[in-house]
Amino acid sequence: MPGRTLRALGTLTLAFTLTGAMAAVPAYADPGPNLKIAAAVPQGLWLRDEAIPIDLTITNIGDAPATEVKAQGSTYSGPYYAFDPNTWGELRYDGPGATFQASESRTYRLTGRISGREAGTSVARIEVLPPGDTDYTDNIVDVPVNVVPPETTERVTGQVYGDRNRDGVLSPGEELAGITAQVGSFGMPAALSVVTDGAGRFSFDSVPVGSNRVLYFRDVPDGWLLPESTMMRLDGSGRYQDLSLRGQQPLSQALQVTIALDKTSYAPGETARATVTLTNSGEHPLSGLFATCRDGDGTELKIPQEQWGAFGSMQAGALAPGQRLVFSVTAQVPEKAAYFGTTLLDCGFNGKTYVSGPQVFLQAKVPGKRADARGLAWVDKNHNWRLDDGEGLANTTATLSTRDNKLVSFARTDAKGYVTFPGVAVGEYIFRVAGPWQAVQGDSTILHVAPPYGWEWRVQLEPR
Repeated sequence: MPGRTLRALGTLTLAFTLTGAMAAVPAYADPGPNLKIAAAVPQGLWLRDEAIPIDLTITNIGDAPATEVKAQGSTYSGPYYAFDPNTWGELRYDGPGATFQASESRTYRLTGRISGREAGTSVARIEVLPPGDTDYTDNIVDVPVNVVPPETTERVTGQVYGDRNRDGVLSPGEELAGITAQVGSFGMPAALSVVTDGAGRFSFDSVPVGSNRVLYFRDVPDGWLLPESTMMRLDGSGRYQDLSLRGQQPLSQALQVTIALDKTSYAPGETARATVTLTNSGEHPLSGLFATCRDGDGTELKIPQEQWGAFGSMQAGALAPGQRLVFSVTAQVPEKAAYFGTTLLDCGFNGKTYVSGPQVFLQAKVPGKRADARGLAWVDKNHNWRLDDGEGLANTTATLSTRDNKLVSFARTDAKGYVTFPGVAVGEYIFRVAGPWQAVQGDSTILHVAPPYGWEWRVQLEPR
């Protein structure tokens, strides 16, 4: 073949090769930000009456930062899926938006709830539409929100027992028979009820699924304390079968506590001494015991925890069967108690593994402060259970007395039913009015407190 022809053929071959190479090179995307989103409900058994999560992943596959990135959601089809108002965070539509650098990816946990009773699968639509995105076709995603069908039911079974030997497990003879077990909650038309058999067993065969089903018991004999309620999330998985529920006797049945103050009246700043007696009258050792005293409005005797010894913050108090322990604790009477006229000691005794321990309440007087005692006597004339204009008991003689009926002061109500007793010592009194009137529900006790802590009290009256 002549050289000229070979050269021509080589030129033609090169041309075809270049043309093929050019055809094989993909078209490049436009320069700039390009967000791509994906979303799905995490795997699990989700219920219609609870918050259902959606994981949203946003990736910037472009070559420039994406700014002012915001998102919004709606229901595309099926039952209405309402996104929680605060779920969007930095993506919220009324905010400045988020920024995604090139190749950056972030995942957000969104939440929402299905409302209404419409059947079927809810489909939520999520849109992320930042300004300047080079390809909006991958900025919208539809997410099926699959939930456990609301008509699904589940078995709940178990056994209850009274732990007489306190070993934490069911022993022969400890079964609790004849107890009413119930399951109920909001959203159920009525509570389901069964009675435990001779072995203490109960069974509910068709409990509707739901996120807040409550198991509780009635008619429990012999003082046994079962859990007040067992919260159950029933999702059709069957995990609430063969429950074992332990009954305990109240700690107060075995632990007796008495506290005596050394005086009935104290001055502010004085040291009060209390003698504490603990007795284990039961047949079993008691351990892990501890004392806690209320510290509320600032009038209480505050006993330092270290004075309780092993019964303090270490929660390690112990008593053998029949053991009696006596010890003393002290506390300073707070200045604030003088404005109320009393100081108190309100202590509970409990244990790490026990329930319902004894509670002891004591009061002592703290005299000294005096102030005008002002209040209102009124009658609910229109029976609407609230005070209205014209319902004050006007121009009527009223008295304050001690609990042992010693008269302290008397005065007369004004035209609106208000009465002022001048210069009365702070403390607790019985309020009465002349005529055919008595306090509603028989309680006319008022607490007279000096300023700045005092208040105007009200006493509702009714005909005798």
